[in-house]
This record gives sequence, C-alpha cells and structure tokens, in this order.
Amino acid sequence: MNIEFMQLALEEAKKGLGFTSPNPAVGAVLVRQGKIVAIGWHKHTGKDHAEVLAIKKIKNKNLLKNCELYITLEPCCHYGQTPPCVDLIVRSGIKKVYVGMKDPFVKVNGKGIIYLRKNGVAVEMCKDKRLVLEIKKINQPFLKWASVGWPYVVLKAAISLDGKIATKTGDSKWITNEKARQDARIERSLCDAVLVGSGTVKADDPELAPHGKYKNKKLLRIILDAELSTNVKAKVYRDKNIFVVCTNLATKMRQEVFAKANIKYKSFGKKKVDIKQLLDFFSKQGIQKIFVEGGGGVHGTFVDAHKKNGNVIDEIIFYLAPKIIGGREAKTVVGGEGINLVSDSLNLVSLDYKLINDNMKIRGRVSN
Repeated sequence: MNIEFMQLALEEAKKGLGFTSPNPAVGAVLVRQGKIVAIGWHKHTGKDHAEVLAIKKIKNKNLLKNCELYITLEPCCHYGQTPPCVDLIVRSGIKKVYVGMKDPFVKVNGKGIIYLRKNGVAVEMCKDKRLVLEIKKINQPFLKWASVGWPYVVLKAAISLDGKIATKTGDSKWITNEKARQDARIERSLCDAVLVGSGTVKADDPELAPHGKYKNKKLLRIILDAELSTNVKAKVYRDKNIFVVCTNLATKMRQEVFAKANIKYKSFGKKKVDIKQLLDFFSKQGIQKIFVEGGGGVHGTFVDAHKKNGNVIDEIIFYLAPKIIGGREAKTVVGGEGINLVSDSLNLVSLDYKLINDNMKIRGRVSN
C-alpha cells in the first residue's frame, strides 16, 4: 500500500465534511501503474459516492482494468439512495482495493469487503495507525450513530477567564472577539442541528443560521423550551427547519399557539427534558451531529445527562477570552446539578489549542 495515495484520499474526503450527513465523508483515488488517474469525494447525501465519481471520470473504461482503488471507507454493498458501489467496482475490472477502515453501519460492516473478495477483487486494509486514526476522526458522528445509535454532541461556549458567559445583568455582547465568533459559526455549520434553550432565544433573538460555504444547507434549529414560552415571532421560527423540545408543563393554550404557527414540537418529559429520549428521537430523524450552544442551564442539563447515561457529550469547544467578569450572580458556563467529587468530573482528551487573536479556542474529546 502506498500511504501517500491513502493520505490523498483522506484529504479528498475532508472536502465533504458538513455536506454528506447522514452519510460519512469519503474520498477515493484511482491508481494505474503507480500513477493517479482519477480522484473523487462524496459531495452530498443522495449523490454519487467517492469511488463512483472517480470511476466515472475515466472515459475509456478499458483503462480501469487492473487499476487499484484507494478509499477511506469500505465500499457499500446495499441499496440506499444509490446502488451498491461494490457492483460497479467489480464490473469495472479494478484488481485491488485498499480500504482505510471498515464501515460499522449494520448493512455493511465487512460485507462489502467479503463481496469484493468473493468476486475476484483483492482487498487490503490500511495498517498505518496514524492514518487510520485520522480517517476515523473525520467521521466520528457517523461512527457514533452507527455503533451507539445517538448523535454526536458538541458543547460550545464563549467564556471569560473566570468561567462566565454573561454578567449578572445578563449582558454577553461580546465576550469573545469577532474572529472567534466567526470560527464558532463555521463549527456550528458543520453540524446537522444547533440546539439552544428558551433563555437564549428570549435574551438574544438569534438566527442560528449556517455560515460561509455552508450558508445554504438545512441546519435544523432545536429549541429547548419546557413550557413553550418563547415568542413564535422570534427569528429562529422564520421557517419550517425548526423543532421545539418541550415538557408536559406546556399548557394547551401554548401548544395551540405553536400549532397555529405550524411550529413542530414534542414533549420529552413531565417537568424536565429527558436528554436520552431527545437523542433517541433525533437519531431516528437522521441527525448525526448536534451543536449545543445554549446557556448554563442547557449545558448543565447535558452534563448531568452525561454523568447519568454516559456517551451524551462527545466534544467540548470553549472560546476563552482574556476577561474577568466576576460576581456571584453572573452566569456560569455549566449549571445543572453538578457533581460532588472532583474525581467524577468530565475529563477531556486529545486536547487542541488555537489562538484567535487574543482569544483561545480549546477543543477536546470527552473521555467516554
């Protein structure tokens, strides 16, 4: 196996990040006699997969015979929105396929590799641990959804050095600088859904829109509003790409207001939102990655649920500004019940630090 070709396939795969869900981001490189003849990457769910795009670029199909295919993820062997990729690979006469990692999705999970081998195509798995780790890293939401059955949850906050997200009067504009806020908007746009609480909607009236090259994607806006108390004229309710999570505390009158406004809502508990039920529900809706950027109450709800159930929060992104806010009543980044012992803290691994002017972006995976 030529590691450089698999590395190129990985770089191609990254081009699809933020666009392919609920499919994974996949890249492919076709090689003939040691030279690259075509490359491809999965651009959007329902469109051609990476290997199909690469194969279609070859006009003279005789050139495909004896080619080698480098692909970051095991080719699919089932009918979804597109036909099985393994059939095209076999028909094309490709002699060998190098696979970055096995697809854990139940309808594939090694079956694609078995099919290729049974039909005369040699298959070799990538053995470079660093490269395999990088391939897995870009598709963590897909891997969690396929193996655990829940969306991948990113908890984001902009905080002062003393852990505050707003002053005691509720003022929060702006703790972080403009470039940090722009960076956070792109992180949000990479996800399938963004989630905030009713307090954020009332205080900030945010749009929660995708940005940059993702500005036209359908980013689902999820609002945690236990009593359906938010104003249906708020910016977040501007179109149908919205879902409100409430509880049984929502009165019939408020339910009628939301129903009349054609805003989708559902109760996920009697008095408190059951995060486990929430994750189960949105997983079935095809949501694989949720960006949680609420206030301390919403963050605390997710942290408490994580301590209870495990596997709730997967990643933390904090934007840290060199400011001291102070005040007992100033809003803290994580509320909720909290813990009694430091040994029960959420621990972060694979930490990454990035300076954005005078702000610091801290990213870490939650050790599940």
